[in-house]
Amino acid sequence: MISKLRPFDKVFLGIVSAVAIFGLLMVYEASVVYASQSFGGKYHFLLLQFGWMLIGFIGMFFISRIDLMLIKKYAPHLFVFSLFLLAFILFPTWFAPSVYGAKRWLVINPPPFSAFPFIGRISLQPSEFAKLVSIVFFASFLTSPKFKGKGVWASILKFNIALLIASILIFIEPDFTTAFILVVILLVMYYISDGSLLYFLVSGPLITLLGTLYAMSAKYRMERIQTLLNPESMDKMGAGYHIRQIMISIGSGGFFGLGLGHSRQKYAYLPEVTTDSIFAIIGEEFGFIGTVLVVVAFCALILRGLKIAQKATDPFSSLLVSGIITWVCVQTFINLGAMTRMLPLTGVPLPLISYGGSSVIFMLWGLGLVLNVSRGNID
Repeated sequence: MISKLRPFDKVFLGIVSAVAIFGLLMVYEASVVYASQSFGGKYHFLLLQFGWMLIGFIGMFFISRIDLMLIKKYAPHLFVFSLFLLAFILFPTWFAPSVYGAKRWLVINPPPFSAFPFIGRISLQPSEFAKLVSIVFFASFLTSPKFKGKGVWASILKFNIALLIASILIFIEPDFTTAFILVVILLVMYYISDGSLLYFLVSGPLITLLGTLYAMSAKYRMERIQTLLNPESMDKMGAGYHIRQIMISIGSGGFFGLGLGHSRQKYAYLPEVTTDSIFAIIGEEFGFIGTVLVVVAFCALILRGLKIAQKATDPFSSLLVSGIITWVCVQTFINLGAMTRMLPLTGVPLPLISYGGSSVIFMLWGLGLVLNVSRGNID
């Protein structure tokens, strides 16, 4: 079960650890006001995030030592289990409450069960788990001999069916952005595995068309697009409020920032201050220099991950790492794009920095797989 201990990529681990520690600092900085007002203690979110990161790092080191062939063997079972969880939360039960009309959470100890001391109710997002196990499953599927043999079109059909089931279950939560991220990750993996170009010529325009129709199907989604294209025309206290506060936060940081702990926007001005909008607080406190360093850190993580994928000794390991690094890349791009008004606002956390148990835990576990592949295969 545990593979032979070989040296792993310490540079990659160092980058991941540095980004995660910085994220812990920023969660505290962004949440201190809200935590004090709502929970009576300024360390509330810091301690919770520390707990999630501890679980994530313990799991990461454990996963980095597991035999990859064992993970590959049970990948289909894990994928089916993730589909079960995604389907389960769609039904009204104690364990799957509806929050603002969305059913995205699986609560481990819902009422009438007792809340845990300090942490209260423990909830996880099955969609985050589904992203991780889908990458593992499709890496196994796309590198199997059957996918390259005479029955390739039958395999492509199976690929499409599995992809559609997973993405549709996430889509109807509803969580379009996460479903979109999953589709992009798996299509990139398909392309890397030398998939048919015809498939992309058909699927690309189709996905674009469906995404456009979906964006036009609800008023609030159209308002987000209009806010992106013409923010001055939007109600500054309504649809345009969030992006306006983000721009104020980043703009007020200037070149060097206001200094650690001196953010003004965290005083209940900026929505989603610890999660989706945490990059704006980074820009406010550390300025242009700080935001550039964050981008450089993510670029270093991505490039190092791609080097590990390139040096992997087998197609499964290479595609697995490529999928996980694509996950980091796409999610980072969407979050930073929304924060800098390149993309419409979405509920996508910044990897390893934004507050959130599910995001941090499963991302770190995925990076544990990258460390696993790097053992003995990196300079």
